[in-house]
Amino acid sequence: MQQSVPQIINNYAANIDYLKKTSKGATWLMGVSYNYTNTDNDTRQDKLIDGEFVMDSKQTNHFIYKENILGIYLNYERKLTEKLSGKIGARYEMTRSTGDILGKTGFERNYNNLLPYLNLNYAINSDHNLSYTFSSRIRRPRFWELNPSRTYFTPTNYTQNNPFVMAAKFYNQELNYMYKNAFYANLNYTMVDDAAASDLLPLQGILTTPQTDKNGNIIYGPNGDMLMQKIKFLRYIRTNYGKNREISLTLGMNKSWFKDIWTTNYSVNLGYIVYTGGVWQDPTSQLGLYESEELEPYIVDVKNYNMSATLNNIIRLSSKKDWFLGVNYYFGSKVAMEGGTIGVRQSLDINVKKIIGDWTVVAEVNDLFNQSFYSVNGIQPNGKYNNITNFNYPRVFSIGVTYNFGNQKLKKAREMKSANDAVKSRT
Repeated sequence: MQQSVPQIINNYAANIDYLKKTSKGATWLMGVSYNYTNTDNDTRQDKLIDGEFVMDSKQTNHFIYKENILGIYLNYERKLTEKLSGKIGARYEMTRSTGDILGKTGFERNYNNLLPYLNLNYAINSDHNLSYTFSSRIRRPRFWELNPSRTYFTPTNYTQNNPFVMAAKFYNQELNYMYKNAFYANLNYTMVDDAAASDLLPLQGILTTPQTDKNGNIIYGPNGDMLMQKIKFLRYIRTNYGKNREISLTLGMNKSWFKDIWTTNYSVNLGYIVYTGGVWQDPTSQLGLYESEELEPYIVDVKNYNMSATLNNIIRLSSKKDWFLGVNYYFGSKVAMEGGTIGVRQSLDINVKKIIGDWTVVAEVNDLFNQSFYSVNGIQPNGKYNNITNFNYPRVFSIGVTYNFGNQKLKKAREMKSANDAVKSRT
């Protein structure tokens, strides 16, 4: 087979902000944003039949996706007392989108979301600070995930994108304690509705289809009955499955020692996750004449404790502050996800940096011992399993050279934010 999967994305975005500071020290921010995106995905897939490539009509799709997002937001920020300050706000989003697989099918999706925000900060004294934040957001699928195309590993094992994936809704609560601006503890609770797996979900099944000769003609038996064949397949699909809940505690430190010779940034994360739901049908199935499909349901029922640690060190090697050594280590325990249990991951990174005037030279080795490869083991209640090992040779040696132009003492008046930053992250 051969495949062409072009994607053209056109996005137009604008936003208007109005900022008002009052005499009582309060700050109002209100604004309107608009995003229009049009994607054109003209996927062509051909099969090799009798020495010639012939278009596969089932997997050849011309998909046009249009999305309009109008957002209205209002924030109010104020210092209530000498120790207590707060910020409250909300964003209202109206989304109108259409998807058309030309000549086959289409859909229209309209939904509205109210996304509140609250932050309270209490400065107990100069050494202790306590804050609470509630936030909400929408995670929309990336545009290439919506393109209904397949990527084949074998004729019966492939990934399947899904134009019917819905946006997931995130609600997050966070309690943070800071001591001397160096040591911190963070307690976090996240709820996700209409959750879509961070990775692909495996769907196993059997396709019943007529037997054909090398020219694609259906084969009939002696009595005139159509001869059928059953083909097992493993299809990895992007789709919504249900909801997840996660609570985590992070303990960390960001501090310099011995007159800034040694700078440390350490953190340890302890978590407990619950994922529930399942996938019982595949909206992307495209069955031909006389074909039928039996799909094994994929059940998501995960409860799991996990732990990770990050240890970052920067050591100044010279009194002139021009030589630095970086030693970073990451450890991640086994963690159960929607698609299975991810194995232990580790990574030791080492870098040396030299500053020569406006020049910076960095030599770095990432994952010195090749330990951060991706391994997943999953099993379903019915005994079906999904095991994946993706060893992508994570050990990398690199040398980087940077030159800084202009007056390095100048600072920007303020950082400009593009109106379509959220859209860019989905490409």
